[in-house]
Amino acid sequence: MRWLDVAVNPHFPWPNVSVEFVIEGKKLVTQPRSDENTASAVSVYDENGITFEIGGGIVSRFLSRLAWSLDKGVAENFCAGSNHPAMPGRLGQGVWPCFNRMQNPPWGFLYLPLPQTPEAALALALYREGLNLRPTSVPFSFLSFFKILNINHGKGREQVAWINNNLLNIKYDPELARLAYLRKNVADVGNYMYELGRCAVAHAHAAPTSNPDDYSDRKRLENDLELIKKLAAIAIENDFGVRSDSAFWEMMRQTNGKSPDLLRPVSRLDGTIRYEEAP
Repeated sequence: MRWLDVAVNPHFPWPNVSVEFVIEGKKLVTQPRSDENTASAVSVYDENGITFEIGGGIVSRFLSRLAWSLDKGVAENFCAGSNHPAMPGRLGQGVWPCFNRMQNPPWGFLYLPLPQTPEAALALALYREGLNLRPTSVPFSFLSFFKILNINHGKGREQVAWINNNLLNIKYDPELARLAYLRKNVADVGNYMYELGRCAVAHAHAAPTSNPDDYSDRKRLENDLELIKKLAAIAIENDFGVRSDSAFWEMMRQTNGKSPDLLRPVSRLDGTIRYEEAP
């Protein structure tokens, strides 16, 4: 097959026209929903042929970069292959749930960061996983965000110390309000997040555990979710060197600089858009 076509479920407005990128040396096209293509989709092309494994990895890494930039989830639903050399395949929505987000004109200038290490790429993948899980499973969303801390810190005491050392970077609500509450009610915030968050979700053999049928457990994790999400974002930015969207634009304003992570849309005569590195 020349094209790998992936139906996706974006948690944000999807481009309402076909948009082309060059990702990892391959042509990648986002497709809008339409009468012929009822699923939002991402397709990757190689004239010499592409496998599900290679193409799926390229699509997934692109989606993780996009999710980090927009701070919204986007999940893969299913994939198929096609061979038409001039256009990607068409996909139906199938039975997968859909957020039915509106379709908007493509983004203007788009910050699409390229992680520089395998660890940074893994962190973005886990962050997208956490975003995707939020609507369906708060406990596993919490665990995905927490695992980002585990990339550099293998032992529990190291993760506890990292959290406590980075609480000063929490500056805004709702995370700041939750942190203020915890500081009044627990002796060690880092240990609390590790024991009653990470360990409670991951373990069932011995206390502490998180019971999906216990309302108090669910509510506690819901209240803590924004805090661990913010801590995960701090780790991605400070430990793995991937700027948040706001930090990237602040850097661009201060330096009046140029960055390979900044893409601009270029309109084509057929109405499609191609993103290229901004001059």
